[in-house]
Amino acid sequence: MSVADTGTTTTPGAGARVAPAPGPVRTTLPERVDVAVVGGGCSGLSTAVRLAALGDRSVLVLEGRATPDPRSWCSWDDGTDPLPEARSASWDRWEVRTEDGRSVGSDPDHPYVLVRASDRSAAAASRVASDGRVRIVRGTPVAAVRRSDADTTDDRDVVVHTTDGPVRAGRVLDARGPRWPKDVPAGRVLLHQRFVGRWVTTSRPVFDTTTVTLMDFGGQEPGGPVRFVYVLPVTPTEALVESTLFTPDPADAFDHEDHVARYVSRRWGLRADEWHVTDEERGCIPMTDASAPSDARWAAAEAVTGTTRPSSGYGFARSNRHSAVVARHLVDGTPVPAFSDRFRTRFLDAVFLRFLRDRPEQAAEAFRRLFALPGPLVVRFLSERSSVADDLRIVLALQKRPFLAALVRTLADAVARRREVRP
Repeated sequence: MSVADTGTTTTPGAGARVAPAPGPVRTTLPERVDVAVVGGGCSGLSTAVRLAALGDRSVLVLEGRATPDPRSWCSWDDGTDPLPEARSASWDRWEVRTEDGRSVGSDPDHPYVLVRASDRSAAAASRVASDGRVRIVRGTPVAAVRRSDADTTDDRDVVVHTTDGPVRAGRVLDARGPRWPKDVPAGRVLLHQRFVGRWVTTSRPVFDTTTVTLMDFGGQEPGGPVRFVYVLPVTPTEALVESTLFTPDPADAFDHEDHVARYVSRRWGLRADEWHVTDEERGCIPMTDASAPSDARWAAAEAVTGTTRPSSGYGFARSNRHSAVVARHLVDGTPVPAFSDRFRTRFLDAVFLRFLRDRPEQAAEAFRRLFALPGPLVVRFLSERSSVADDLRIVLALQKRPFLAALVRTLADAVARRREVRP
C-alpha cells in the first residue's frame, strides 16, 4: 500500500534536500557550422537534404516551432522532390465544380500529391539521422542574424542569435519565406489567398478517394470576392475540406468554419453528429505581381523568396526545384540567386491577377474552362513547362472580353510604372 493510500504524509529527514521540479532542457548548439538554415519548412528541409548529398558541409537547420506543424503542401509531381518518401497521398484525377458544370482532368505521369509537414519533417530527420554533418533542431527561434565582430572571431562568419545561444556560420540561409506588406506599389496587384482547412472524419464512408476537388464554386451567393471549397479525400471517411477566399482585404471577416460546415452538409448530406474535425490548418498566401520585399533586419542572411506562383498560390514544387539551385550555390561559395520566372509566365500571371481582382464573378467559369482542357496540358501550364503553343491554346479557351480587358490594364500599368522611374 502506498503512502497516498494510507492518507499519511512524510517530511524530509535532517539534512535532506528537496530536488527542484525539472525545468526545460536547453538545447546545446554547435559553436560553428558551414551553413545555418533558418526555418525547417519546405524550403529549409529541401535545401538541407540536398546539401547533405552534395558534399562535406556541416549544416544546422533551426526551426522555431516546437509543436507539430499542421501545414500541408500540394502540387503536381514533377520528379524534383528530394524527399519523395514523405508523400502523404496522391491522386491521378481531379475536378473543378461550378453551378454550370464540372471539369475533370487526369495526368498519370504527374499525379497530384499531398505532403503533410509532419510527414516531411519525419522523413528529413530519418534521412540525416546517420549523417553527423547535418542536424535539425526544433523549438529554437532565431532572434537576429548579424555579421560577426572581427575583433573576436572570423570576420567572414555570420552570427545567428537564437534562444539557445549564438551560432557562428559561414553562410546563413533565411528559408522562412517573405513577409509581405499590406500594400504594393501603384500599378501592381495584391490579393490575399486566405484559407482554413479542416481535417474531417465521418462516421460513414462518403469520400471518393479517386478524385481531388480542386475547386467547388457551387452553392455560393453571387458577388464579392472569389471563394470556393477544396477537398482532398485521403480515405472514404477522412478528408481535408478547405474553405478558400481570394480577397484584396487581408482582414476579411468571412466565416470559413461555417463555410466548411455548410459544404459538408450540402455535398455529402452529413448531419452534425456524423462528422467531426480532427485537425485544422489556416493561413494567408500573397498573390501578387510585385517583387518580394527584402528584410533589412536580416541583411547578413541570404533569403529564399518568391517561390509561390502569383496566379495560383502553388509553391511546393517550385520550392523543391529552387532548393537544388540554392544548395549548389552554397556548396560552391557563390551568392544564392533569387527565384525567377520566365517573362512569359510573369506576364500571364499579371494578366490573370487583374482578371481575378476586376472580374471575380467570372472566375468560376475561367477555372472550369481551364481544367476542361486535357490534363497534361493544364499540368504543363501550372508547372511552368508549357510551350508558347500551350499558352496560346489556354488563352483562347478562356473568356475573351474580360481577359482582353485585363491584358490592356496590365500593359497600361507597365507603361505607367516606366514613366514613374524615368529621370
